[in-house]
Amino acid sequence: MGASATDLPGLGSSFALSLLSLAFVCLLAYVALRWFSRRGAGRSEGPVRVLARCSLEPRRAVYLLQVAGRCFLVGVGDGPMALLAEIDPTAVTIEAGVGAPVQAGLRFAEVLSRFKGKSKS
Repeated sequence: MGASATDLPGLGSSFALSLLSLAFVCLLAYVALRWFSRRGAGRSEGPVRVLARCSLEPRRAVYLLQVAGRCFLVGVGDGPMALLAEIDPTAVTIEAGVGAPVQAGLRFAEVLSRFKGKSKS
């Protein structure tokens, strides 16, 4: 009627086959992700760029965005996004290097405090 006990694979061989299949799927996923990352998938190349981000709490943050040559300070939290301020792009260019990676030692809070200090004087 069915297969006899001698025809069925053992527990060890089934486990080995499962591990081999899992390793193959992981390798395939790794290769696919590397291929897509080289093709530029996941990169933002549109008119909106995030220049800096400062996490205030686990669910709240402040973003410095560049949109069509203008810079905005936006607050994000549980509710909708809120425009906090429009910032002069030349001030951001001097401080954070718009279009270039932000320096490793320069944090968002430092850039914001420098901007605040310049706008008060």
